[in-house]
Amino acid sequence: MSELTRALEAVTEAVSAATGRLNELDGFAGDGDLGVTMGTAADELRALLPTFADEPADSILAACGQAIVRHAPSTAGTLIGSALIAAGRAAGDEPGAGASELARLLEAGYDAIARLGKAERGAKTMLDALGEAVSAARAAARGGADVGAALRAAAAAADSGARATREMIPRHGRAGWLAERAAGHEDAGARLVAIVLAAASA
Repeated sequence: MSELTRALEAVTEAVSAATGRLNELDGFAGDGDLGVTMGTAADELRALLPTFADEPADSILAACGQAIVRHAPSTAGTLIGSALIAAGRAAGDEPGAGASELARLLEAGYDAIARLGKAERGAKTMLDALGEAVSAARAAARGGADVGAALRAAAAAADSGARATREMIPRHGRAGWLAERAAGHEDAGARLVAIVLAAASA
């Protein structure tokens, strides 16, 4: 099993364990089913990972993204799946390894979510955690960090970004008109990003 598939396996376990927390957070500003959707996605990926053998990163990321889009159809599933597909495309366009590639793949995912969701940082979405992660990974790469250190920096930044959403006002989708109810609570999507990166970096 490659380092990527081991990291993805750890992510599926962490997401499955966090479904209740994600549902609770999503209930303050959404339908309360993000945990259900992501639990389904995690189950699909867990079944898929043993089939990868020695597949390259671009194929693995693309296949994971396609599986989520297909089997966890929802706004969040489409965004996360599309981010993985975009990251896979970026990995295939410029194969490499290390902190710089990590930052590039995270940024490709960020751009895909921003484009599809028509959102930006500061609007209390998953981009508030993912954007912080991209910035931290870029800074780590410039400082000469290895990929492990860059991933840990990205995970810590994503956690800070998720916690910062407690003070933000949501401006997109259902959360936009449930802003009062969402006040003082983290954005569920931002916490999801933090959970994913924390598991991948462990």
